[in-house]
Amino acid sequence: MHHAIEWSLGGRTDLDNTIMICAPHHARAHDPTYTLTPIPGDKFTFHRRT
Repeated sequence: MHHAIEWSLGGRTDLDNTIMICAPHHARAHDPTYTLTPIPGDKFTFHRRT
């Protein structure tokens, strides 16, 4: 599980503020070289920051 809005940035710690992603993608979600962007259908995509 990954917090959609990190608690350190004011996000809640309940299930409504989480997304289910696998371990490799969870690591990428915390990688500052990538941006995690929500898309329709409760899905997400990663983009390399430029």
